Amino acid sequence: MKQSNFLFKSSAKISIILPALNEEKRIPPLLNALRSISIDPQNIELIVVDDGSTDNTSLICQRIINDFFPKGKVITKPKNTGKGSALRTGVAAANAPIIITMDADMATDLQAIDAVLLALETQDVVVGSRNLQGSTTHGTSIIRRLVTTGFSFFNQAMTRHNVSDTQCGFKAYQGPIAKILFATSVINGFSHDAEILDLAFQNNLSIQEIAVNWTAIPESKVRIIKDSCESFYEFCAYRMKLRNPQPIQGLIVASQSDDPFLTEEILHSLPDGSLCMQRDSGIEIFFTNLENGNELRLVNELQKKFPNYELHRTSYSKRDLSKILKNPLTGS
Repeated sequence: MKQSNFLFKSSAKISIILPALNEEKRIPPLLNALRSISIDPQNIELIVVDDGSTDNTSLICQRIINDFFPKGKVITKPKNTGKGSALRTGVAAANAPIIITMDADMATDLQAIDAVLLALETQDVVVGSRNLQGSTTHGTSIIRRLVTTGFSFFNQAMTRHNVSDTQCGFKAYQGPIAKILFATSVINGFSHDAEILDLAFQNNLSIQEIAVNWTAIPESKVRIIKDSCESFYEFCAYRMKLRNPQPIQGLIVASQSDDPFLTEEILHSLPDGSLCMQRDSGIEIFFTNLENGNELRLVNELQKKFPNYELHRTSYSKRDLSKILKNPLTGS
């Protein structure tokens, strides 16, 4: 992937997305531990998505972010909509060239961050795995191990990719790839992880697994039997195309003259989380961070602010995603 073709509003080096549901007790140790990783907190865009908590998760996270992560934010959803939905919200709001997702309970040892950053130098998607040689797991029940392994085998049979552990919550992406994949996804529950990897596989993106140290944390929000059955149903419905992904809408902003193109001015006129690609005559904006109905509003605002530029709407279907992700066009 040609990262240099994409433009980023933030100076953050990585975005870390944490979905959280009633995690007021378990998430503070993770947030404090993230202050000690190899990336300076000043360069981390830490995004906590509170998925309808009824405790003080948002308040506690906001206090820690205010003190130590100046580029971070808390997004509080009014009601619980599922892990997949929370991750989709967080990725849409991210502004960094690398995006890492992880569970709020810190089940995966944070030493894996250095390994995924190294792997992302050559890979599109990096997946933490509890099944590779060199990985360790602690406290996993026999039922959980059997269910997780069974779902991974089922997933491989349906999708033909070789990822051995789709359900580990620790994953990392080239930022633009994550934003396109998550914007195209439709699953809201726990099988969202499997859907994202399937979308990546279908678009010929490189996926690498890395061994991680993983510990089962008490008071897990995962209900093994119930959530596994729901995940099975969700993924089957997705594979049977009962829920079709929406196309990625976009906008080309092109100069009509030889005057210098106001790239920075346009970038700062866009909402946080906007995904932009450099083109020969201007930039292309992908609406991966806008709710339905807000695209036209943004187009009208840009037209008023930059009346001398040409604006052209674009649309990419699921099968067109590789044109953005692997072979970005530079002409207009």
